[in-house]
Amino acid sequence: MDLDQLRTALALSRHRTVNRTAAALGLAPSSVSDRIRRLETELGAPLFLRDHTGMHPTGIGAGYLRAAAAALGTLDQAAEMVRAAPGFTVGAQASIANELLPAILDELRVDHPDIQVRLRPETDRGRLLEALERGDLDAVVLLDTGARVGDLGFPTPTTPLEFLDVREVAMTVVVAPGHPLLGHPVSMDEIHRAGSLIGREPRCAFWMATQHWLGPDVDLTAVGGLAQVRDWVATGRGIALLPTFAVRSDLDSDRLAAVDIPAPPLGLRLVWRENHDTPDRLRPLLYALSRA
Repeated sequence: MDLDQLRTALALSRHRTVNRTAAALGLAPSSVSDRIRRLETELGAPLFLRDHTGMHPTGIGAGYLRAAAAALGTLDQAAEMVRAAPGFTVGAQASIANELLPAILDELRVDHPDIQVRLRPETDRGRLLEALERGDLDAVVLLDTGARVGDLGFPTPTTPLEFLDVREVAMTVVVAPGHPLLGHPVSMDEIHRAGSLIGREPRCAFWMATQHWLGPDVDLTAVGGLAQVRDWVATGRGIALLPTFAVRSDLDSDRLAAVDIPAPPLGLRLVWRENHDTPDRLRPLLYALSRA
């Protein structure tokens, strides 16, 4: 049996006819009859008798429905407690959601088991910010820099937003092992002359970070996702500026190598709508992000 069967049986006990029950529940009469029939089959006993005034619970059916109503009431109360529990929905770009946030949210759940945190990954930063502006998200975690949301290079949202950079995200220039840029400190001119620079696509934060560092006219080749960027670099097709967290395993396994040149970090930025109580609700997440 399922809860829909139980709710339909309780509705039938109130409305007395299949047609009135169907209208109340927004179902076809055949669906109501089918649910009652399946429930009775699973229980192995009739729950209703039909006479000229409609459908009436049998003796055993009346007792069962009373118990079912009490059980459903308890379940509904429990569900409402979950929905009413303090919590928030956080959106994040896919690379952050996949690489950084799982461990942070696990730690947050241990420290604050009463807070329900729902994560919404999204490949498109624009859709995340639109959802935040609509109120579908409580906060967004993204990579940015500067004094305003969007100073990295993406469009500035029109809705007033607040933000806090909770930590720096180190950036690393990566190349294939054996590349000529390895083994010595590298200058900006050498980076410009090194050959093809690889990026995901123009809306990507890593692409924008490369342009922010090397200038908007730098020649970048778009190859798709983060995995493709790492593959292209590993096979010697070019070099890339990527967050250190996104290439740590490749560096540890010597699949990629880090060039000896400092690159400006990005900010791991938590963004929310202007609202007097939002920072207080997000404080546990801010703390977890800052100490990750």
